[in-house]
Formats: sequence, structure tokens, C-alpha cells
Amino acid sequence: MPFGSVGGDGKFGVGDLQAAFFKLRDKVVASVEVAAEQGKELMKSKEQKDADSVNDMAGGFGTTKPLPKSGSEQNCGRFKGALESTIDVKFAEIMRGKTDADRFLTYVDGQILTGSVRNVFKSALGIAPPQVEAACGLSEALLAPSSEERERLLKTAVGVGGGAAGIGMVIAGVGGALGWGAGIVASVSAFFVGTSMAGPIGWVIAGVTIAAIAAYFATTSNKHTDTERFVRVLKNSSNRAVDAIWAQHEHTLVQVLNSESKT
Repeated sequence: MPFGSVGGDGKFGVGDLQAAFFKLRDKVVASVEVAAEQGKELMKSKEQKDADSVNDMAGGFGTTKPLPKSGSEQNCGRFKGALESTIDVKFAEIMRGKTDADRFLTYVDGQILTGSVRNVFKSALGIAPPQVEAACGLSEALLAPSSEERERLLKTAVGVGGGAAGIGMVIAGVGGALGWGAGIVASVSAFFVGTSMAGPIGWVIAGVTIAAIAAYFATTSNKHTDTERFVRVLKNSSNRAVDAIWAQHEHTLVQVLNSESKT
């Protein structure tokens, strides 16, 4: 289940969600789950759907039993599942307001989706951790309307997350979603960490490098493809951000999960 129903501005509070669920519990839960499923289907390309069908068929031939997960790993998985559902719900909500001709995400739409992710953590922790901020900023860069805005977003992402623990995990999530090779992932990760440590001087040294890295985030000629890329990156990088902060914030985030499951 996602973290409640997010309003048009992407803001919500846990207390407000609980009150709403108590009043219209069955109706809200059903509608949210339907919206999440709609969001997932809307985001799937034909190739993804074909791949899903192959995976479903292959699943029947598997003989290896998965290793049991610890309680902490299970809770982390539940939290990431709820976070992805929150994205799916908001995505479906945005798409319902569009015609067939404009069924793709704009830069503003992308900011609404990343705002929804940020607010999950702000509601639970009071802030969005730097790893989450970096994940959101890197996702927004994929829909940036200009190269200047894209470079600004990348610089901001480095500034808030470059020195954070686990930033390499977030970069790996981005690279996995975009199909980068290991060399590119390593180079981008090194850039984030290196420029963060160097401070203002690092920006001068890396002036050309930031433009080169921005090229990896450039939009394509197909807005529907860009939409799929954005959502994949937002989910993958946000999940890696959760992995990076889980040890520090597990207790609080599990409390949010348990609170939501009781309403």
C-alpha cells in the first residue's frame, strides 16, 4: 500500500492520512490500489510488458528456493514497495488529467512526483535525507527543459548528496535504470564524491566534466520514452537511497509503515 493519497501539491501529513482512512477506509484503500495498478501499467512500454510475460513464464521453471530474509530486510522491502506505490498513484493521477496527445510527463509533472517522494521522508523524518534529495534531483535532470537547468540540477544534487554515505548506491540506481556500463557509473560516482570534497575549487576544475555528465541525462526525441526513463530512475534511485539510510532511520520508518497498516 502506498503512503496515503497525495494532494495536487504533493503535500500530506501522517495524521491527516490516518483521519481520512478511518472515515473512508475501504473506499480509499480500494481506489488507491487501483490507481497504483493503473500507474504501473501506464508506465510499461510494450517491451517491458513482453519481458514481464517472459519472466512470468520462466518463474514456473525455477527450482531454487530464495534465501530467507531478516526482519529488517523485510521491513526495508515493504517500505520500498510502499514508496513505489506512492509514485504509481501520483503518476496515475497526473495522467488522468491529460489527453491522448499529451500523455507524457512534463518537467513540472516530474517535480510533482519527486515532491511526493520527498514528502514521504519529510513527513516521517522531518527532512528529506541528502541521498533522497540527490535521487530526486538526478531524476528531475532527465526532464529538464534546457541544458543549463540540467547542469544546475546536477550541481545541486552533488551539493546535497556528494558527501553523503551511500551516494554511490544512488548513482548505481540511476545507472541501472538508464543502462549505463560499470565504467560510467564509477566515473559519475567519483565525480560526485570528488567535487563534493574539493568544494568551490572543485567546480572550477570540473567545469567541463559537469557538462559531459549532463549529456548522460539528456532528453531523447521521444517524450514517452523520456517519461519511462524518468520513472525508472526515480524508483531505482529512491530505492537505493532507502538502502543507504535504512540502518540509520529504520526504527522511525518502520513506525510509519506500522502506522499506515493499522489505518
